[in-house]
Amino acid sequence: MLPEPEMWTAPDRTPVTIRAIGAADFELEREFVDGLSSATGYQRLMSTRRPSADDLKRFTDIDYEREMALIATAMVGGRERQVGVARYVKDKIVPGEAEFAIVLADDWQRHGLGRKLLTNLLEAAKVRGVRRLVGTTLSSNSGMLALARRMGFTLALDPGSATTMILTLDVAS
Repeated sequence: MLPEPEMWTAPDRTPVTIRAIGAADFELEREFVDGLSSATGYQRLMSTRRPSADDLKRFTDIDYEREMALIATAMVGGRERQVGVARYVKDKIVPGEAEFAIVLADDWQRHGLGRKLLTNLLEAAKVRGVRRLVGTTLSSNSGMLALARRMGFTLALDPGSATTMILTLDVAS
């Protein structure tokens, strides 16, 4: 069973819907990814590559037994626009562990949406038996590092890279 859609009000009073993503959201996801600044895209993918159509299909047409993706949408110019996404994918080798990621549209960063999306993702993970979330981010991604600290994640330098950090949170605790 998917999480119920939820309405959240941004600090500027903009209503935001948080809901599970679906295959029908392909165009929303494409517009969202295309609208990210090169810096935000780089921080999310840790490379300059842009997601392909196959990537976008994989991001929207997901297997909810193995993964979860929650999107945040708002009405912009009279149409629904995606303004953020948080997702996890269960690890195939380590039972109870999942890799997570989050990205927000540039103009939605540092307004509480990341915390809200990540909180909802943690709740969904807990219900679905995930015991630990693990993520990787660039050491220079101060926004993500600050959010992770506020949410109780443990941060550690990736032993395989001087430029990335490993973020870990025990969900069940």
